[in-house]
Amino acid sequence: MEGKELVLHYNEGKTEYCVITFPGRFHTHEAKEKFFGGNIFAKNDISSIGLTTKIDNWFICDEIDEFIEKIKEISSKYTKIVAIGPSMGSYPAIKYSKKLNIHRILSLAPKWTIDPKLIHSEPDKIRDGLLSDDMNSLIENIFSDEKSGHCIESGDVNNELIVCYDTYRKLDKFNVQKLRTIINFEEVLFPKCGHVIIDQLQGSENLLKIVHSLVYDDIKTTCELLTKIRRSHKNKIKKYYDVAHEKHPYYCFLMMRKFIDGKFPGYKEFLLKQNTFSNLMDKLVRNGYHALSKEVEFYFRNKIISESSLDIELEVGSNYRADIFNIMDYHGGRLEYSLRAETLFASGYFFGGRDLAVNVFARKVNSDILLVTIFDGQYFYLQFENGKIRLTRFMNDPSVLKLSPKKPPQQNDFFYENNFMKDIFRVVTPYGYMMSPPDGNIVFDSPNALPWESFSLHPPMEDTPPPAPQIRTAPTLPEEIRMPVQQVPKKKARFLSRFMAS
Repeated sequence: MEGKELVLHYNEGKTEYCVITFPGRFHTHEAKEKFFGGNIFAKNDISSIGLTTKIDNWFICDEIDEFIEKIKEISSKYTKIVAIGPSMGSYPAIKYSKKLNIHRILSLAPKWTIDPKLIHSEPDKIRDGLLSDDMNSLIENIFSDEKSGHCIESGDVNNELIVCYDTYRKLDKFNVQKLRTIINFEEVLFPKCGHVIIDQLQGSENLLKIVHSLVYDDIKTTCELLTKIRRSHKNKIKKYYDVAHEKHPYYCFLMMRKFIDGKFPGYKEFLLKQNTFSNLMDKLVRNGYHALSKEVEFYFRNKIISESSLDIELEVGSNYRADIFNIMDYHGGRLEYSLRAETLFASGYFFGGRDLAVNVFARKVNSDILLVTIFDGQYFYLQFENGKIRLTRFMNDPSVLKLSPKKPPQQNDFFYENNFMKDIFRVVTPYGYMMSPPDGNIVFDSPNALPWESFSLHPPMEDTPPPAPQIRTAPTLPEEIRMPVQQVPKKKARFLSRFMAS
């Protein structure tokens, strides 16, 4: 069924219950083709209904009553009906739950209303909260006079409702507070996850578990399941890492180690994205925790090698060199030299690197800390010449690149004020400071001396000779059942064998 703005999808499965879903914003381009969860439900023979919209209208339009009646007609034959609505989709999931006789609703980051007049009628503190974050932009792009007066009211819900939201997002927090004065519900907190809560619940297996719990479990059990999925979801780990890795790098490492050791879905993504760990190492050094930086490196090396080993655990040595240091930028990129391009770049690879690239190290010579690379056991120093990085055997060349301790803090430098700039160095070129942006393409003429122009040093692991190869031996048979070779009866040669031997 398709109208001017709305599209109704229906998949008749083999279940006695039915799932109704409403999508969030920014899915209008696929409104005619699919609906949230539709493919998963169809694959598992789950009866499902999806109401989609071709424009972000908050499901407030002239057609809505007609479509709600059609959904009611289709779903009336099912013993239970559950609904899921993320973001914009949470509004119709709650608003029409009583009309549709929905047994239980899962609402992700709902809003009470998008009517600015209703919002402005609230007390100052509530009003300011309801207009925070991107709400003014949402009103400007979506609200129209025909949507005036529409909001969630006390008579809209008569069954069980679960609301998930991020307590650190002001707009969502105040909408939940407002809804709490109107309707009753259970809440599940998703701290530091942002507005798009559905990202923390992604995955076919997770969606099926949630639907099963919405239908068969009590509401407390469903809330516990949602919390469990959030805690072990890869997107939650990514979100927490993005938020906390600068201030709390070691806690981020402990979180990721637990996730990887538990082999939760998606754990290999963190191992393959090598600079996730090197970034933590850099931040630990900047905060003065050199020993913990080595612990992170040792774990990562051991884990990634063990993943490719037939052995359960592959031991990796933890002896470090004292004569040279790896150089790492603010984003966890390891400094390398490109023989092809004759320049420096920051590599996101812990093992290996780009084509025709070699590691760049810091080497202390007398009172200087020089940039060097190593070929066949010989040191070559890096010098800046006509916009290119050249190699030289002479350390006393005035154009050789050197690392210098941090300069005095510049005014209004947030990172200095928050003690992120410990034990770091900068590279001064003839044109300014060497800078490493997130893409790793080094710039040599930055006028600033801020975090992106700084580097931390990390001792590389000692290259030790490999141990003698282990030889797998066949199990030894007990003495009493061994048969000497001369006692093994010989088989009589067949005709073809005798013919070939003649």
